[in-house]
Amino acid sequence: MPWAKVGQGWLLAQWSQGLPANPRRRSHARPVPSTLFLVDPAGGRYRIATLQPRGSFPSASLVAWSGDGQRALLSDDSNATVLDLRTGASTEFSLAGDVTPIGFAGPGGLGVIANVGTANPHLERFSLTGGKELTYPTSFPGGGTYHWSDIPGALYSADGSELAVSTSTGMEMVRNDGQAVRFMRVSPSVKGCSPVRWWKAGVLLANCARNGSAAGQLWLVPVSGAQPATPLTAYPAAQGDYGDLDAWQLPGGVYLQDAAGCGAYVAKLRSDRRTAPVTVPGMVGSIAVNGAYGGRLSVTSTKLDCANGATLAWFDPATNSVTPLLGGSANGGSTEMALMFGQP
Repeated sequence: MPWAKVGQGWLLAQWSQGLPANPRRRSHARPVPSTLFLVDPAGGRYRIATLQPRGSFPSASLVAWSGDGQRALLSDDSNATVLDLRTGASTEFSLAGDVTPIGFAGPGGLGVIANVGTANPHLERFSLTGGKELTYPTSFPGGGTYHWSDIPGALYSADGSELAVSTSTGMEMVRNDGQAVRFMRVSPSVKGCSPVRWWKAGVLLANCARNGSAAGQLWLVPVSGAQPATPLTAYPAAQGDYGDLDAWQLPGGVYLQDAAGCGAYVAKLRSDRRTAPVTVPGMVGSIAVNGAYGGRLSVTSTKLDCANGATLAWFDPATNSVTPLLGGSANGGSTEMALMFGQP
């Protein structure tokens, strides 16, 4: 395993020989082991670890990859596991029923960050062995209450000293000790906003819900507050666009992850800031975008009814070509989850 080369363009993926279990029928699914692979930008696969099922349930699911590339965070219904990818050593700890781990704390992955509670939701930080280190506030001076939905509500700065958190009226920059630093109001026309990624230095890409609508709209938010936030995508959206979830700047334009009536698809930003669907050759059903590298998108596709295995592949919009990497025609079986190095 060429650990010194692991970095930009690499993927950490969870794969199984069988077909994915339908999460609505997990208790009836026949559990099979899953395998963690590291996949290099050229498609080379490196088997890292095998994860065994837990009784009648599938193995723990991949949640996050630490910023230093050394550790993976996995979770099932009641436990979290921190796995050292180099040595295979793991630490497992139990979680309360209302705790949902969402990622590693800071770029170095020196802790675990989790969403906690539903009545008074907030963030908590744990050590890599499960000890609680900090409870973050449930509300903030300018931003109202902490808010999260399907998108994790926290994103660390590059140096790990601060994190942007989602609030009911915008976003708040918060220090590692939980102290509020700066409220970032997006627009009176939107409600809860979640930080998605750093679009560029000092500018956050945020997913916000319009007042009166549950569909997500993407905004570019300067963290300094010196300039106003600007919408990246338009509202109302194009027909068939049920929400703009994420975006990546490629040489040929801005490509997006958009929500469909059921599932997701790849789209491209038009000059009117609305989106147009992009056909990914040979891929059907819902298509998830894992990230971008070298002008290509990392995508995972699967049939919506879970009757076919999911394929991890590179999609090059410039040449309209697809290169399978894991699952499907690449090596059989199904890719259950894929994370790109350095991506939230």
